[in-house]
Amino acid sequence: MTQTEGRRYSGASAAARRDERRARFLDAALTVVARDGVGAVSARSLCAESGLHARYFREAFDSPDQVLTEAFDAMAAAVMDRVAASIAAVPADAADAVERKVRAGVHGSLAAMDDDPRRSALLMSADVHPGLRDRREALTDLLAAAMAAQAAELLDDPPDPVDAQLSARLIAVGGMHLAIAARAGRIDASPLLVEEIMVAGILSNRDLRGVLGRLREG
Repeated sequence: MTQTEGRRYSGASAAARRDERRARFLDAALTVVARDGVGAVSARSLCAESGLHARYFREAFDSPDQVLTEAFDAMAAAVMDRVAASIAAVPADAADAVERKVRAGVHGSLAAMDDDPRRSALLMSADVHPGLRDRREALTDLLAAAMAAQAAELLDDPPDPVDAQLSARLIAVGGMHLAIAARAGRIDASPLLVEEIMVAGILSNRDLRGVLGRLREG
C-alpha cells in the first residue's frame, strides 16, 4: 500500500471513501430512474443527484450504463437474499412446509421490492433498456431455478428437472409482469392479491408430473 492509498480522511481510508462515493452514484441512479425515467440517467444527472464531482464519476465508472447495470445487479442480489432468507426461516418439518415455503419465497421477492420502492422503477425500465433487459432475464432465471430446486426438494413426486425449470420460468415471468403491472397501476390488484395469485399458481402446479403424463399419453 502506498502512502496515498493508506492516507485517511475524517477517519475513513481512501478505499472506503471510494466505495462510499460509488454507493452514492448507485443510489442516485435509483432516484433518477424513479423520478425521471431511465432515459434521464447521465453522468451529469448522477453527479447532480449524488452531489459528487464529475471526476469522481470518471474514477468509479466507465459510463452511465455501467451504473445502471450495477444498480440492477445489487437489486437482484437483494431480492435473492431476501427470498432465500424467507424460505430458510420456515421449519423443514412443518406440516404445511410446502405451502409455507412457497408463500415465504413469493412474499420475500415482493417484500424486497417494497424495501425500496425505487427498485420497481428500475425493474420496469428493463423494457426499454437492453442492458437491463438482459439483467432481468438473468434474475428470472435465478428465481425459476430457486422454484425448481424447491419443487425437487419438497414434492413427493417432483417433475422431470427440465419440465420443472420450464414451468418455474413461466411462473416467474408471469409473476414478475403481474407485480410490475400492479405497481404501475395498469391493473387493479393489491400487493396481497398479487401475492395470493402467485402462490396459488405455484401450488396448483404440484401435480405437474401427472398432468404432463396424461397429456403425453394422449
